[in-house]
Amino acid sequence: MARIEFTVAVLLLYVFFRDFRPSESFLTPYLNETKHFSKHEINNMIYPVWSYSQLPLIIAVFATTDFLQYRPIIWFGALGYIATWILLVFGKTVKEMQLMQVTYAIGTACEIGYKSYVYVAVPREDYSRVSLYISGAALLGKSMSALLSQILSDYSPMTYLDLNYLSLASVCLAMLISLFIQKPQYLAPQTSTVNPVPCQETAPPMHDAAPSCFTNCKNSVMMGLKKAKLSYGSAQTRRWAYWAIVTTTLYYMVDNSSQSLWKDLEHDKKKRFNGYVNGVEFLLSSFVSWILARHSKTIEKLPVTTVAVLTLVVSATTLLPTIIQNLYLAYCCDAVFNIIITSIITITTFKIAYSLKTDLYGFVVGVNVCVAGLIDLIFTFIFMDEHALSFNPRQQYWAYTGFAVLNVVAFFVYKGVSLIFFRSEDPNPDPILVEDGADEPLLGLDQ
Repeated sequence: MARIEFTVAVLLLYVFFRDFRPSESFLTPYLNETKHFSKHEINNMIYPVWSYSQLPLIIAVFATTDFLQYRPIIWFGALGYIATWILLVFGKTVKEMQLMQVTYAIGTACEIGYKSYVYVAVPREDYSRVSLYISGAALLGKSMSALLSQILSDYSPMTYLDLNYLSLASVCLAMLISLFIQKPQYLAPQTSTVNPVPCQETAPPMHDAAPSCFTNCKNSVMMGLKKAKLSYGSAQTRRWAYWAIVTTTLYYMVDNSSQSLWKDLEHDKKKRFNGYVNGVEFLLSSFVSWILARHSKTIEKLPVTTVAVLTLVVSATTLLPTIIQNLYLAYCCDAVFNIIITSIITITTFKIAYSLKTDLYGFVVGVNVCVAGLIDLIFTFIFMDEHALSFNPRQQYWAYTGFAVLNVVAFFVYKGVSLIFFRSEDPNPDPILVEDGADEPLLGLDQ
């Protein structure tokens, strides 16, 4: 038990200091005013690189986390954050800032490492409690750093460059803490599609050739397909995974553009409150997540229509700042957006876990994140990249609103068609996926 408590304590400290990055709330002003990059360079040349880098890195991490046994992934992610802030402090060219976005994508992609580590380092009965602690540590680090950044920038002589030095020190400390993360005791791979071949206790006969690289790849693909069939064979899993993908994609989109929109809307630097807004929304999101976790019985009864309606509200929070161009309205809309997105992700996470009776939850989450990353990459190329439409932040928010509304409309059209042509009600609309994967009609998003 002492080992488990030590492991959890180290993880909590690592996550807190990894996310304690005071400069992050003022990244766009820093790049524009301190590093002297134009708004076009920031929005259409630098920021899109994160989306392009994120997807292949997530896939690579997703496929190797179990094989590498988690800790190297955590260390690699910490090094990615260190490289990010070294480039932010010392970099001067667009190319160096684009490389900064690649290293930042390494850090964000490797978050799979510590999230997966929980499921092999602590007993099953402690999964939910430890996951909640770690989520709280992350949100606490983000909120405290955001509030501190605003206070320091308003009431001290510290510059945005000084805030980046603080962030660099914090991620370096997180790297040192991560070195104390112990090798997990309970190795039960759950996250990757690759199932490494176990070591043989005795040498194989000389006439048996070792499996070729092609054979190993084929076996990995077949294992991945088998996991996908088991995971998404449940109609309930599919419908909630769909909304998990939609909301995660929206989060990626808005998170990559919000500061650029705020920069366009502000008229006075003294009325810039990015830190306060981020700090408050992180705290409120944490509170909402905690409330939902305490009322799991209520979540069990929520229909998928609830999430569709909430997504429609989300679309309003991305549309209003583009119509009524007021910075304070944009701040409020961003706070509401993040609170609702956190609520939806909490609900879908619970529903997906509830629908799976196998050890496939990590696999489903990983696939959902990969699909969300792919959609975000496509949107980024079409609407942000300088080689495509090269939209400004306001126009990008129109695209995000369209994406949200289109998914809500598609859902209600599907639901309406289902009610017209399939009037009979299923007495068990939310079947639970069992270990051997019971046969089930593939009914799409909802029943």
